[in-house]
Amino acid sequence: MKQWVVGLTAFALLCAAWSVGAVQDEEKKEEKKDKKVEEGPTPKVEKEEATVTPAGWPCPPVYHAAPTYHHWAPAVTTSYQCVTQYQTRARTVCQYVPVTTTIDVEEITCVPVKKKVPYEETTYEPKTEKKKGKRTEYKPVERKEKVKVGEYKWVTRDVEQTWIECVPVQKNGTSKYTEYVPVKTKQKAEYTECVPVDRKETRTAEYCEPFLRKEERTACTTVNQAVAVTKYAAQVVCPPNPCGPAQPVVVCVPYTAVECRPTTVVSKYAVDVVDYRRVSKPYDVIIREYKAVKKSVDVEVCEYKPVEKTQNYTYTEYERKTITRKVPVRSCELVWTDKEVTVCEYKPVEVDYDYTETTYTPRTVKKEAEVTEYTYSRKLVKKPVTSWQMQTKVICEVVPVQVLVPAPCPTPAPQFHHHHGGAVVPGPLCY
Repeated sequence: MKQWVVGLTAFALLCAAWSVGAVQDEEKKEEKKDKKVEEGPTPKVEKEEATVTPAGWPCPPVYHAAPTYHHWAPAVTTSYQCVTQYQTRARTVCQYVPVTTTIDVEEITCVPVKKKVPYEETTYEPKTEKKKGKRTEYKPVERKEKVKVGEYKWVTRDVEQTWIECVPVQKNGTSKYTEYVPVKTKQKAEYTECVPVDRKETRTAEYCEPFLRKEERTACTTVNQAVAVTKYAAQVVCPPNPCGPAQPVVVCVPYTAVECRPTTVVSKYAVDVVDYRRVSKPYDVIIREYKAVKKSVDVEVCEYKPVEKTQNYTYTEYERKTITRKVPVRSCELVWTDKEVTVCEYKPVEVDYDYTETTYTPRTVKKEAEVTEYTYSRKLVKKPVTSWQMQTKVICEVVPVQVLVPAPCPTPAPQFHHHHGGAVVPGPLCY
């Protein structure tokens, strides 16, 4: 049964491949009408035939009649092999395509317009006239006069001057001085030296020694005990009343109840406690002490003794002397002298002169001037504009496809079973 299911599945796959190929052939026919499609190479069969293993596509079981004679005919079954075929597939591709559209653009046109404009032109005509006039001029007049002029001149005179001079005088002298001469002597110097001296000293050390001791302690325990307790309950009683009807009265009636009350019980027990006691133990200690010992040593001492000596020397003294001499002195003095000087003065003099007077007469003339004016006109003009837009495009490609193709599969010789009758026996499997 399992082999039949596998065979039916293979047949269904073949039918699906055939239907897909038929749909693609129809699409190819429609696309060839619009544009030319690139065709791939013709389908080819792979050199190595791939026969399906038993785990893949097994051959369906063959049923035949039990043989009547002792000979058999080989049954032909179907197997499948993989074949590579090239089929056309459609693929959608997005691309940017230039799209040209027309838009309205406002166009401004400037048109020059010429026209004549009247205007007045004023010209001035000069008119000259000769005239005579008088003017005042200042003319220079020279005259000579005597004037005292002061001049500074250098004058040299002999002047008697007195000053004091210091004159050097050489003198001899004798002086005494003290000189210190070194004298070496030997002396005994005493010094103190510290000598170490060791001595033994017995000391006592105290330490804490642990020991065990018994200690009695008390423990309190809470125990619940049953105790009889007297309680009172309220009860309504109707006592007899000889004077009238009986009236109910609430009376407290005592009764005994048992309650569990906690009681503290004190018990004693002994505990081992670690305690410490002080113990003294002697030990020896070596103590080093230093004693001061006086010693003497010979020391060479250098002493300086004063010795008086005399020496001769020469020195210079300056004596003050008053000197009076005549010294030439040059000085700058102001000297006044009489000189004849030429003086220039300006005096006013009236003089006749000729001059020309120019008068301007206005003259107005009417003229026409050509003026250019510019007029602006606006109008809408359609202009093409190119923009890029994304569009989809269907591309046909030739793709290799693996297809299962039925191939004849020979069947081995059947196993003979000697049965009486025409029973149907399943044949061998084809792998």
